[in-house]
Order: sequence, then C-alpha cells, then structure tokens
Amino acid sequence: MAAEIVNLDVVQGSTFGIRIDVLDDDGVTPVNLNGWAIRGVVKNKYSDLDSNILINLNPSITDAVNGIIQINLSPEQTAVLPITEAVYDVEKYSLVGSSHAVKLIKGKFRIYPEVTSGTNTDYNT
Repeated sequence: MAAEIVNLDVVQGSTFGIRIDVLDDDGVTPVNLNGWAIRGVVKNKYSDLDSNILINLNPSITDAVNGIIQINLSPEQTAVLPITEAVYDVEKYSLVGSSHAVKLIKGKFRIYPEVTSGTNTDYNT
C-alpha cells in the first residue's frame, strides 16, 4: 500500500477537518484498522526533529472495520500556526507484536492567513 499524496490547505483561526478513508490497493476495499493505532504530525520540513513539530494532528480511528480516520483542528489550534508551506503524514502502526508502521497519507500542509478575525462586534457597524 503506497501512501496517498494529498495536499491540505488550512486557514489560521478556522476549523479544519478531514475524513480519511483507508482503502486497499484496489482503491475500493476498506482496510480494517483493528489492531492498529494512528499518528500524524506537521513539520516545516521532512528533516525536522520530532522536537520541531508544528502541530500534532491527533488523528483518530472513527470506524476501524471500514478504515475511517478523522482529523479535526479547532480555530484555536489553527490560529497559532505559522503562515507557511509545511509537510505532514499520517501512518498506522501495529499495536501487537512488531513496531511495523505504514504511511497512509502525506503531502504539503499549507497554512494561509485569515482575513476576517476578531469578534462579531468588530464587523457590526
């Protein structure tokens, strides 16, 4: 299973969410994620150390049998991200036996500035 390349666009101060359907090589059959855990982070560049993570994506398995993963970021989390084009990946890793890990999705993580910010009263003139 090769990692799918998907570029993600995030706007500072906005809610961000993505559902990831993990499919077998045939592109149709869901991958059963029972016995696996998920992890994923964003870094400025691939060579950055783990101490330089921009944000932990905290992906969660929402339906293991059907291979469904969800990533949700709050406006507070995205507001503090720097405006940049970073990189990310999400991988599954075995909960039993070996330390086997498989990349599921990867790509650019583009962070854009928000235009409208502040409180609602700032715009009620």
